[in-house]
Amino acid sequence: MTQRFILDENVFIFAQLETDVGGEPDPTCLDLLQGILDICHPIVFDPVLYGKIQHQLNHPAHQRRGFDSAILRTLGQAIFRPGKLEYLEESPPFAGETDIPQGSQDDKFIVWLAVESGATLVTADEALRDDLASSSIQTRHGLNVLSPEGALASL
Repeated sequence: MTQRFILDENVFIFAQLETDVGGEPDPTCLDLLQGILDICHPIVFDPVLYGKIQHQLNHPAHQRRGFDSAILRTLGQAIFRPGKLEYLEESPPFAGETDIPQGSQDDKFIVWLAVESGATLVTADEALRDDLASSSIQTRHGLNVLSPEGALASL
């Protein structure tokens, strides 16, 4: 069965830097991105998420010395391979979105996309994962929310 994934912008940042949330060397997010594309699972985007990813990956703090954005180049190449990327229109708000806890309101755009698409949401943001699990949103909408490690193990 083909899974569909939404990767939060932090997953792309850690893939580009090849680090974990603590800044330690870790290839998990890069391995996840490559594994998803190699296995032909689609990565789901909308204009808001794609814009945030572009902005973050082009930010000087998220660049590795001597490297350009290999991740953006990989995504650019994936566009021309059928079934690799799924680009949706901007996701609409949903009933009950006010249940997203205040600390994760800045991530509501990605929750909208997860609810709209039904794709597995992968985020290194532990607070977002905890907020969605503790609110009724994850259960009510049948969201599958994973850490990068959990998503990599599911491939």
